[in-house]
Amino acid sequence: MEIGQYIDSLMDELVDLGVKKGDILYISSDVTLLTLDACRQCALKGKKDIDLFYHALTDSIQKLVSDEGTLMFPVFTWSFCRNIPYDSKTTQGEVGAFSNWILNNRTDFKRTAHPLYSFMVWGRDADKLALMTNRTAWGKDSPFAYLHENHGKNLIINVSLSGSFTFLHYVEESIHVPHRYFKDFHGQYVDSTGNCEERTYTMFVRDLDIESKQVTPDDCLVNANVAKKGSFGKVSLQLVDLAGAFPVIEDNLKHNNGDCWYDFMGYRLDWEKGQTHPNETSMEV
Repeated sequence: MEIGQYIDSLMDELVDLGVKKGDILYISSDVTLLTLDACRQCALKGKKDIDLFYHALTDSIQKLVSDEGTLMFPVFTWSFCRNIPYDSKTTQGEVGAFSNWILNNRTDFKRTAHPLYSFMVWGRDADKLALMTNRTAWGKDSPFAYLHENHGKNLIINVSLSGSFTFLHYVEESIHVPHRYFKDFHGQYVDSTGNCEERTYTMFVRDLDIESKQVTPDDCLVNANVAKKGSFGKVSLQLVDLAGAFPVIEDNLKHNNGDCWYDFMGYRLDWEKGQTHPNETSMEV
């Protein structure tokens, strides 16, 4: 099978799932299984062929949403929290090989500024996103707020909801869940022009004294009618309406102890008492 035929079949599945022209599409992925399947069906051999496949895949997703839409690939990394200097051009993400491939191979994408939660962006609103100066990772001036306010969609490719749905933390910051607090991180930051300076960024982190584990079932948002599941061969697909997901997550956190997202050990979310840990930040948030 030709690469083009293979990818056309995948695009048909994305259209059936609900991806369309003009969409704002945030893509969370593990493309390992997809790549292995493409290697088998399209007789790909070696890095050169796989690069051709990834270029064709990226081009086709761009064509699907068109330049009226916007693509966002996460290149999240927490090296800045570990006192490692951050370089917007070279610091690799820790959340998926395909997003790093975009960072390293596609000059038509730009990277957003936050050193912990950045995206590679392309399309209508790429410049707007790249110019954002949000200091807190999931705040009202962040790419996550943009996704919420502009009815963005999260396309999840072969990753569990519990292992990929970072939008949850945007909701948590928006409603100030009591088991998280604001914490500053300081470090060396190299911007896209090569300028290096000391910067401070903030994240709404978990109170580590509260034991919990993520328990999110993959059908959580499907059952609430704000997501749709599909597949491409053995590759799982899910498309989440993020604006629709916000009130579903908020209601669960406020009225059901977040039981669709967390299993807390000996703790209940106490909205009257508020934060379990004081903020460790020098900024107003």
